[in-house]
Amino acid sequence: MEYKHCKLSEFIFKNGNLVSLYGVAGSGKTAVALQVLEDITPSIYISTQGKSYEARVESMTLTNKNTFFVEANSADELVENIVRGIQLQPELLVVDSINTFYRLSRKAVDLIHPLIFLKEFSKYKKVIITWQVSMNNRVSGEKFMRYFSDDVIRVTKNYLIGNLRECKFKITDRGVIGCLRNY
Repeated sequence: MEYKHCKLSEFIFKNGNLVSLYGVAGSGKTAVALQVLEDITPSIYISTQGKSYEARVESMTLTNKNTFFVEANSADELVENIVRGIQLQPELLVVDSINTFYRLSRKAVDLIHPLIFLKEFSKYKKVIITWQVSMNNRVSGEKFMRYFSDDVIRVTKNYLIGNLRECKFKITDRGVIGCLRNY
């Protein structure tokens, strides 16, 4: 059986410019989002989970020099970084993970404000938003995710699963290979 692959970005943005990725911790959401940064430039990556992404970036040896990384430590900082990022006019804006502060505060405004800015930006450019899943295997803020997103994709350790489509991928030391298809 032979495998051929297409770019993750082609699969992810097939149905729209604002795409939400969700899955359990360790499923590959961050790795997939970082790999798409390699395909689409210039780009901005906003982390709400500190510098945990840095080890992955170093191991991937991203060749793209037009990618900028920033951390947000509060809901207000997240909105501020999104607005600043939009002003730089990147082709891609990634927020990993958008519901971090909502999970702590349970204030809808912690999701609505950033999502409004991202939805408006997605009329012109591409946006990836990752979402954390709670202990009961549900997305915190799922109704907001489904309302604002053009497409919602579940990430497992081996698959991206969208509406009536899926993409097999493999995470390696150097990045993510995908989408693998049987021919």
